[in-house]
Amino acid sequence: MLNSSCLSPDKSKSETEPSDPVAVSPPAYTPTQSSSTRKQSLDSDDDEDKESGVISDGSYNATVDYSNPNTGYSATYTLSVEVSDGQVIQINFPNDGYLDEDHISPADVDEDGNASVEGEEGKTYDVHIDL
Repeated sequence: MLNSSCLSPDKSKSETEPSDPVAVSPPAYTPTQSSSTRKQSLDSDDDEDKESGVISDGSYNATVDYSNPNTGYSATYTLSVEVSDGQVIQINFPNDGYLDEDHISPADVDEDGNASVEGEEGKTYDVHIDL
């Protein structure tokens, strides 16, 4: 669902880059295990993810290269993306707007954290997740 307050690059009439791209922090962690046990668990999960080439579900900071071939406009943004089952399923904008599966096609994230997301009307979002 597209949030109506979204001023995403594909909805901007002037097609200008926002003056203050915002990097979103990952969600806060509430410990349920001791920190050393939790760190070992995280290290194990990271190794498994790297071996399988699949990124864990969650929200990640990412560099997003946007391109609109219809206008020739392109820009690079620092945004938050949502990943589920190894795919980018949502791109979030700093003003609480977002593009979800109604407006973009989910795209596989490779072992380097890259995904090529296709949007409406030929727009593309090349995502590089900061791992």
